[in-house]
Amino acid sequence: MKLSIASGRGFITLPTGITKVLFLLFAVFLLVLVIHPERVAAQEPSNPPLLQVEPFGENLGRRARRAESTKNPAEVLRAARYVYVRSHSALVTAEDIENKLRKHPDFQRYGMVVTRMETDADLILEVRRSILTKFVFTAIDPTTLVVAYSGKLSSLGGTVDGKVASLLMKQVVDARQK
Repeated sequence: MKLSIASGRGFITLPTGITKVLFLLFAVFLLVLVIHPERVAAQEPSNPPLLQVEPFGENLGRRARRAESTKNPAEVLRAARYVYVRSHSALVTAEDIENKLRKHPDFQRYGMVVTRMETDADLILEVRRSILTKFVFTAIDPTTLVVAYSGKLSSLGGTVDGKVASLLMKQVVDARQK
């Protein structure tokens, strides 16, 4: 069995040994593709949505809490004590933002705490990368899904984690001083 490959100068004929090895490798690739297609497929990092929308009839408890709640964004920021950080970017990790928040003087002054349990959080801070150097962040009340604060910033001229912590704490201070 000989394999001929077209080139600019005509056909190149590969020796039988190389042809058999190439055929065997191709056969193994096809076998792996058939048995485990998810392992062969290109794996791109998925960007989960910032907010999971559930079907209409499945979320009656949360809908009842939302109907009873009259919270506005300032009340959410004023009452927040436990903060959960969720990052959808590989460039800015949740741990980096948590560290900047914990080191912020107003975060310490108001007795705020970072939690790793999303169910314990009074405020969820989500950060994702938008375009090139742009990042979008959103602070959400987990029980009512009220967006308390959101913003967009650039990573140029400083670190994103520090900017997110400063902008969020500026809004928390403004809400608590009113």
